[in-house]
Parts: sequence; C-alpha cells; structure tokens
Amino acid sequence: MGYGSEIAGAIAAIGFIFYQHGFPEGFIYFSFVSAGYLAISLLMAGQGKYGELLEEIRQLEVTEIEIVRNSQRIFAELGISILVFTGATFFLIYGPEFSLLKYFIVYGMLIAITEMIKRFVTYFTTRLYYSKQQGNLYILSRLASRKFSIQDIQETTIESTVDLLKLHPYLTLFSSNTDFTTSFNKVLRLLLPGETIYLTIQETEQWKAALETETKSESTIENEVFVLPFYHKRNIKRLLGKFYFAITVKGVSAYTGVLLLLYYFRTPAWLMVTMAIMYWLFNIYISDRVLKVAMDAKAVTDPKVISAADKIFAKAGIPNVKVYETDSAQYNGLATGMNIGRSMVTLTTATLNLPIDAIEGILAHEAVHVKKRDILYGQLYRVLLMLIVAGGLLLIFKQVSDIEAFAIPIFLLVWLLIILFPVFQSFCSQLMEVRADHLGASFLDGGTLQMADSLAALATSQDEAMQKTATYSMKKEDLKEGRSSLARSPWLLRFLEFQIMDHPPMYWRVNTLRVHGNQWGKEIRRRWWKDRFKESFTK
Repeated sequence: MGYGSEIAGAIAAIGFIFYQHGFPEGFIYFSFVSAGYLAISLLMAGQGKYGELLEEIRQLEVTEIEIVRNSQRIFAELGISILVFTGATFFLIYGPEFSLLKYFIVYGMLIAITEMIKRFVTYFTTRLYYSKQQGNLYILSRLASRKFSIQDIQETTIESTVDLLKLHPYLTLFSSNTDFTTSFNKVLRLLLPGETIYLTIQETEQWKAALETETKSESTIENEVFVLPFYHKRNIKRLLGKFYFAITVKGVSAYTGVLLLLYYFRTPAWLMVTMAIMYWLFNIYISDRVLKVAMDAKAVTDPKVISAADKIFAKAGIPNVKVYETDSAQYNGLATGMNIGRSMVTLTTATLNLPIDAIEGILAHEAVHVKKRDILYGQLYRVLLMLIVAGGLLLIFKQVSDIEAFAIPIFLLVWLLIILFPVFQSFCSQLMEVRADHLGASFLDGGTLQMADSLAALATSQDEAMQKTATYSMKKEDLKEGRSSLARSPWLLRFLEFQIMDHPPMYWRVNTLRVHGNQWGKEIRRRWWKDRFKESFTK
C-alpha cells in the first residue's frame, strides 16, 4: 500500500509539473523535484533505527554517557560549508541570467543543505548510552543512530580536540568517519569494522579505560593524540590544500568563480570556455598534491609493503612511484596523478591489514593505472562526453523553434543522452579496470591466480565490513542476508554493475582471472565485451 501510494503520487506530480510548466521548463522542475525527494528520503532513512533503539533502551538498564555540547562546533562546520559554496553562490546571484551551470549549482546546493540539516539534527539530538548487561553502546540521534557491541571495537583513541579538517565531509576523501562530535573538547575515537566513530563526552579518559577493560584490548596509542586547531599557523598549508580540494573536487566554486570574473569583464564566450578548460587541465596537473592533502596521506612505513611496492613498480617500469597510506576503515586503493612522474599509489589502513600477497595484487593493479595514465585519460573521456551531451542539447534548443510541438521526442532524446553518459563512462572505466587486473598480474610472482586471490580477499573483507556497518545503523527488519561480491548477482543488479558502474562485478573479475588466466590482449578484451552484454541481458 505504501509503495503503491508513492508511485501514484509520483505519477500525479509529474503530470502536474508538465501541465503547469510545459517543456523544457517542466523537465527542469521535474529533475529538481526528483532530486529533492531522493535527498529527503535519504535524510529520513535513519528515523526507523532511532525508534527501534529508543524502545530497546527503555526496557534495559543503561548508563547515559554525558555528551559535551558547544555551539562553536556546529557553527564552525556551517562556516566551512558556506565558504566552500561562496563562489557558486555569487555565480547564482551575479552570473548570466540564463545558464545551465546554475541548475547544476542549485542541485549541488540541495544536497549540501540536506547534509547540513542532518548535521544540525545530529548535534542537537545525539545521546549516548552504555548497557553493561548487553555489552552494547547505543548512539541515539534522530537521523543517524548506531548500536554496536563493544567487542567490535578494534581500537580506542583519545584526540586532544576535534580535527575539523579530517571530519568535515567536504575536506576529505576515502573517509569512513562518522562524526558525532558536538564540541571542541577531547574526542573519543572508536575504530569499528568499516566505520570510525568520533564522540565528545565527559570523562573521556575514564570511558576509554572502561571500554578497553571490557573488550580486553589495548589502544596502540598510550597517550592522547595532539590535534592542532584548524586555524593554527602550522595547519595553514593543510587547511588551504583541503579547502582547494573542496572548491574544485567536492564543489564547483573555483570554476564558477573564474567564469564569473571573466563574465564581469565581458569576456567572449570562446575565451571563457578556453580559460575554463585550461584551469581544469591545471587542476589535473596538480591533482596528486591536492589529493595527497585531502586524504592526509603519509608515506607507508611497513618494510614488507615498501619492499613489495619497490619490486612491483620496478617490473612495471615506474620505479620512482611511492606508496602512501590514508587513515580509513574502507578497503580500497587509489592511483593518482596526471603522469608517471607526478603519480602516487595510496592504500587505506584497512587494506594494509590484508595479507601481503593480497596487498601485492592491489599494488600491481594500481601500478597499471599509473603506467597507462588511466587517471588522465579517464578525465579526458569524461569531459569529452560532457561536451558532446551539452553540445547536443544546445543544438536541439537552437534548431527547434517550436519546442512544445516536439515535446515528447525531445524529452525522450534528453533522457537518452543523460542515460548514455554513465554508460559510456562505465565502458571506458571498466575497460581500464580489466586491463589493470590482467596486465597487473604479469608483475606478480603468482600471476593471474595471485591477482584473483588478492581481489577475492579484498572483496571478502569489504563484504564483512559493510555487513557489520549495516547492522550498526539499519533496522532489524530492513537487514538482509549479506550477499557475497564473489557470487553472481541477480539479473537487474548485474545489469547495473556491467552498464553503469566504474568496475565490472567482482565475481566476474575473479572468475575471469582464474578460468581464463591469459595476460592482457585481444582474447580478454573480446571476453569482456561479450560478457558485458551477455551477463547484462541473461538470467
């Protein structure tokens, strides 16, 4: 009944929008209404868990852990968000009256406002309880509640204050942090499978000691970690780097600021486009440095990993590339940099906990991305397609004088272009990923079998962490039995994985390496091309 009423309401809303506004305005309004509905749905998704935990706590003997609140904390976060969108806001106010870019800005701001609402609600409603009898910690927040066994805590750490440059969502990459901090007091950091939780509570040292006693584990850091305030002079370089990342990668303020300046001086359209492309190329050129700051990446110190990286990178012909580590509970690796001389490979702390044979496979995979300049070419393909789509839409609106007379065909054509964008992007990206698997296997002593085992180990650990994270934050009735990434997916999910996602399904990648263990070449390309469609359209 609930889903039926939602579908009926959606159909009625679409009809009303197009009846009131016609085309193409109706299409634009429809896009914003859809985005708003999705944003609100995601925002409210945590309410069910809140109600479930509230009812459970009422039936238990629990100790409330007092949370420290200070309004400076939430206003500091709000201030950073406003700064990130300053350029985009000025473009909305002072930019050209009719500009497609304004619609993208409004869409981005809609998502940002939703996130800030969630953060404000978290700040005002978060409460923390401990049940010694059940051995559970309960974090109650209207929109983002958690329940987890203290036996799941892998590490407890105290930080001297909130590291805003690490916790603000616009200033980070590969972040698995869940921020419940409500002041700039001392922070209790809890490392869990797939997630790291940050809290500001009273009696931080006592609760840290109590949790370590109950879990019979010790923190690897005896003393508290000293954190500099984000405005400290020794943090200026990090602050500027992360802010630049936020306005160029997480937002569009940098680009809109440049375009607004050119528009103010009445610069010709062709010169504005040229300057925007040049600025984009400059950002690709410095992307390794920007992302290094954004991830707070530090050089790996484990001698086994360093030795493995040196051996693999030498075989790949990129001996000067270094491997870095970023603090994250996600299982992932990333190659960055426009060219070989400016590239780096970064692994998360969770990934570095895998067996060394698995780490070697991940390093070999990323080495191919560096060797083949996949980061640069991936960006070029993406921008080329964006220009084609934008050019196609402009051509339609220029050539068709009576838009209303061809409303339905144009509507279908616009949707086709929008759908084809991620399909083409997925095609290019997946081809690079398959090449990285098979060509990277040639850098390993164990060949394709070691690469297959590496990906399988990564996928299994990822699945386990994601399942744990789901149990912490989702209602019991919404939880489903975890599906292994190494198992063939149901048809619809397979279709999306092959046609939309950046990576082919893990089950296909591992199976292809094990069964068809050829090195990169025509045979593997043909198999990927054939299976991309066969697996997408067959049960």
